[in-house]
Amino acid sequence: MACLAPTGERLLCVGESSSQVRAAYTGAWGEVIRDEDRPTVRAISLQRWAGQFWSGTWEHQMYLAVPTARSGKGGPGDVAEVVEEEEPAPAGVVKPKKKS
Repeated sequence: MACLAPTGERLLCVGESSSQVRAAYTGAWGEVIRDEDRPTVRAISLQRWAGQFWSGTWEHQMYLAVPTARSGKGGPGDVAEVVEEEEPAPAGVVKPKKKS
């Protein structure tokens, strides 16, 4: 799901697994997102369906890099690295810093 600023969303692609979506979304970028909308894309959210097929919701899993190629047909060098989002810590809990 491409998140546009100030508001709005565009469905990029659907797949049977997150690895299928990660492999296909850069190609969908060039076909689905209009040239005038590309500068307004602030994030790409990888989501999954949670619940029964007739009664469920889409849940955010992680953010994917916004493609830099205009055509969306480029190679792997046209996408920045995937950004994984950490789960927020409950109030009052301090999480240890990750070592680099």
